[in-house]
Amino acid sequence: MSRSIDILDDIRRLRSGLKKSEAQVAALVLAEPRAVLEQNVTTLAHSAGVSEATVVRFCRSVGCAGFPDFKLRLAECQARSGGTPYVSQDVAPEDGVGTLARKIFSSSAAALTAAAALLDESALASAIALLADAPRVLCVGAGASGALAQDAAHKLLRFGADAQACSDPILARMLLLNLGERGVLLAISNTGRSGAVNDLAAAARAQGTAVVAVTAPDSALARIASVAIPSQPVEDTEMYTPMASRLVHLTLIDVLSTGVALRLGDPAVQHLAKVKAAVNASRAPAPSSDLPQPSSDH
Repeated sequence: MSRSIDILDDIRRLRSGLKKSEAQVAALVLAEPRAVLEQNVTTLAHSAGVSEATVVRFCRSVGCAGFPDFKLRLAECQARSGGTPYVSQDVAPEDGVGTLARKIFSSSAAALTAAAALLDESALASAIALLADAPRVLCVGAGASGALAQDAAHKLLRFGADAQACSDPILARMLLLNLGERGVLLAISNTGRSGAVNDLAAAARAQGTAVVAVTAPDSALARIASVAIPSQPVEDTEMYTPMASRLVHLTLIDVLSTGVALRLGDPAVQHLAKVKAAVNASRAPAPSSDLPQPSSDH
């Protein structure tokens, strides 16, 4: 089968010869190629009203080795046409260290580029205002997002915020009561379907506490939140541990914490200076070039 540079050209050329169910996938890809880049095989099958096996057969019918190869070619096509390259490239058992490293770096860079293009500036501004004005902030997340909650609390603390992270749902319930109506719950979830995190968010709203959520758009958590910072999951989380998605969340946390620091102004700068001085005091002195160096003789 001939293989053009543009996968969309191949689909248009081969569309009339596809089976009816595969043609449904083709129609969706041609109509919304950028949206398809953000879908895994399950969501694409659901959107097209076909089975996952049909999606895989469609990929092969248009000259691709499988779904990952199809998404890679579609991303390359969008990049050439001015779109955003946005694909998580699956590593293969036969990949060497250099190949797998380049794939992971490429996927991470593409995810950050795509996330930057889709930023909701209004939501970010509202979230920064809530966090900066809150007397207390409780950062929560489950699983891999628990580490992100720790990072968020660490960054906010550096600027003088009374921030705390908690991954224990029972302890988090007690801490939530201490937030009161003026505190903020910062909830982080890649999918927005974490039961423990969503329950905490619902409890916070019930007691009048604002909830800022970094999560998937249109997810259950996003609907509960006072302000949702949308972040489209990059990987199929049913199969892969979030990697590029985690980097996007870390960057969004940097945006929020830096925004809080700028809003707080001089007090935040002065507190950061005190933090740095305290940390530096705990470190061993740097090696001096004047000290005698160890002999190379044995």
